[in-house]
Parts: sequence; C-alpha cells; structure tokens
Amino acid sequence: MVLFILFYKSLIKPYKLLSSGVESIADKDFSIKFLHVGQPEPDKLIDVYNKMIEQLRLERTKATETHFFLEKLIEASPAGIIVLNTNNKIQSINPVAQKLLNVNLESSEIEIKELDSPWNTELSKINENTTRVIQVNGINQYKCYRSNFLDRGVKRTFFFVEELTKELLHAERQAYEKVIRMISHEVNNSMGSVNSIIDSTVHYIQNLNQNHTHDFINALDVAKERISNLNHFTKRFTEIVRIPPPDIQKCNLKEIINRVLIYFQEELKQKNILVNTHFKSDDDVVISFDLQQLELVLINIIKNAIQAIESNGNINFLMYSSPLSLIIENNGEPISTDIQKKLFTPFFTTKKTGQGIGLTLIREILVNHGCKFSLQTRSDRITEFKVLFRKG
Repeated sequence: MVLFILFYKSLIKPYKLLSSGVESIADKDFSIKFLHVGQPEPDKLIDVYNKMIEQLRLERTKATETHFFLEKLIEASPAGIIVLNTNNKIQSINPVAQKLLNVNLESSEIEIKELDSPWNTELSKINENTTRVIQVNGINQYKCYRSNFLDRGVKRTFFFVEELTKELLHAERQAYEKVIRMISHEVNNSMGSVNSIIDSTVHYIQNLNQNHTHDFINALDVAKERISNLNHFTKRFTEIVRIPPPDIQKCNLKEIINRVLIYFQEELKQKNILVNTHFKSDDDVVISFDLQQLELVLINIIKNAIQAIESNGNINFLMYSSPLSLIIENNGEPISTDIQKKLFTPFFTTKKTGQGIGLTLIREILVNHGCKFSLQTRSDRITEFKVLFRKG
C-alpha cells in the first residue's frame, strides 16, 4: 500500500496535473499555474508549463490591448476605413466611412458592389496596394488606397479613404487667381493706353473736314465699345477672386427665394416654365448666410435651370428644416456622367457663349459658408442642385 501511494505521487499525480494544464490551454484559460510536487523531473515539467502559461497570458494581454487600441484608433480616424472579411464583404467600417458611403451594418454585411454609386464601381476598380482618386457629386474628391493585412494567417482586404476636396480647391484657387490677376493687369494696362489714344484721335479728327471724319469716328466708337466689352469680360473673372468674406446674418430662405424669382418672372413666362415652391404656410426656415451672396447663388442656379429646360418645363423648390437643406429640381436636359465630373472645374462650360464662371462662383460662396452641396441628374432624369446648410 505504501508503495502504491508512492507510485501515485511520483507518476499519476504529476500526470493529472499536466493533463488539467493541457485542458486549460485548450479552453484558452491561461490563469492556472501549478505548484511543485516535490519530485525533480515533474517539477521541471511544471516549471516549463508555468513559464509557457505566463508567456501565453502576456501575449494574449498584449494582443488584446493592441486590438483595443487599433479599434479606438480606427474609430477616431479622420479618414474612412473599411475592412472586408474573408468573403469580401464589409465586416467593419468606421464612422467617417459610414457617413461617406451612407452605410449601416447593423442589419447585415454587404459587398462593395452593393454600395451607392459611384463608390460601388470605383472602389471595385482599385487594385491591391494602389491608390485612386474618386470624385463624388462633381465637387468632393477622395483618395482611396487598397491594401491587405494578415489576420491569423488569412489575408484580409481594407480600404483607406481620405478627403482631398479642401486641399485641391485651395491649390486650384491659387493657380487661377494668379492667372486672372496677370490677365487683368495686362488688359487694364493696354485698355488705358488705347483709350487715351482713341480720345486724342477723336479730338483731332473733329477739327478736320466733316466730310471725311464720319467713318473715322464710327470706327473709333466701335473700338471703344469693344474695349468696354473686354473690360466687362475680365471683370467677370475677377469677381471670383474678389469674393469678400461673408457678412453672416439671419436670412429667411423662403422670402429670399420668392424675391429672386421675381427677377426671372418675365423670362419664365415667355418660356412657359412653371415654378413650384413646395413651402408650407408655416415654413419659416432661417439660415446664417451672407444675404447678397445667397441671392447670387440662387440667381445662378435658377439661370442654369432655365437654360437646361429652354422651354416648357418645371423648376421645383423643396425646403427642409431637418436637415437644414434646399433642393432645386428641373426636368431639363440631363447631365451626363462625363460632364458631371467636370461641373465645378473653374471655367468649364458646355455653352457656346459661356465662360464657366457661374458654377465656380457658386462653389466658392458655398465653400466659404461651410455648406455641402451637389449637382446631379437622378435615375428619373430629374436634375437636382442640393445644398446642405450649416446650423447656427
């Protein structure tokens, strides 16, 4: 009996301890450690086991802390981050990307191709470890990078989406401001000299025989008229770079829209264009905006809508207090996908006599007021200009 007890202590008991240790590892419980049994060989095994368990515990703690840190970092990132699972469906997406892509994953996982346009097609075109610039609504531009990482030995894809709109608009504005100032400087210098010469010539000709001066005076009048037109032409460009800082005040959006529509009343009547203002009697949407600049924005949007319709059409105004927004619709000529990408490019125009200034002016004013906006033709062939105003 004594021999059996000694045999149990020397062999069976250490074996049971190690067996329970293996079960703990299988259950991912790294908190259990064993005490020595008083025998050299088993005690060595227990020391090895205890060191291994401690190392596994530390590694798991480190991995958990790192994972928690990365989750918080991704959630707080100013850029959008999208992580796909092994089935290439969106598994996780941070708040910035949710807002950009208009995605809510509470119900189920979705594929990239199920996203709204143009994200569905543009993100699918990005090859691994490459970058692509995606333009949304003709104004907002995003740099999108696609790469991968290993998750427990399995390759996972992720997208990094960074907004470039402000940086690109700033660089673009600096470029065209310089060009416009150079053009204005040279034209103004030339016009001053030419006008002086013409005035002197007219004064000289008036002292000559009247039978020979009529044609000269007419030619000089035409020259002065062309100079005046050129002056007006360059002033239109300089308006863009001379937009004053907004004088913010409380503006009743309904009243201002009705006042601006009076300006187009005769033209709308002649072209048989019906204006529908979907305002309720109690609608009194007040926004913080520069009054004169707001009128300028509305005038240009309405003017473009009239030109798109040409005749026999409708312009609809829809106002919302939550979110604070205005939508101006028209059923005129739709905007193609290729043209939409260029709409807010400075001086781009599809009109034969246009200068591409109207939309550029609208863009500068709305950006200066911190508004989000878009211009696009929907699937029902209705073109809408949407402005989302800032609160306060």
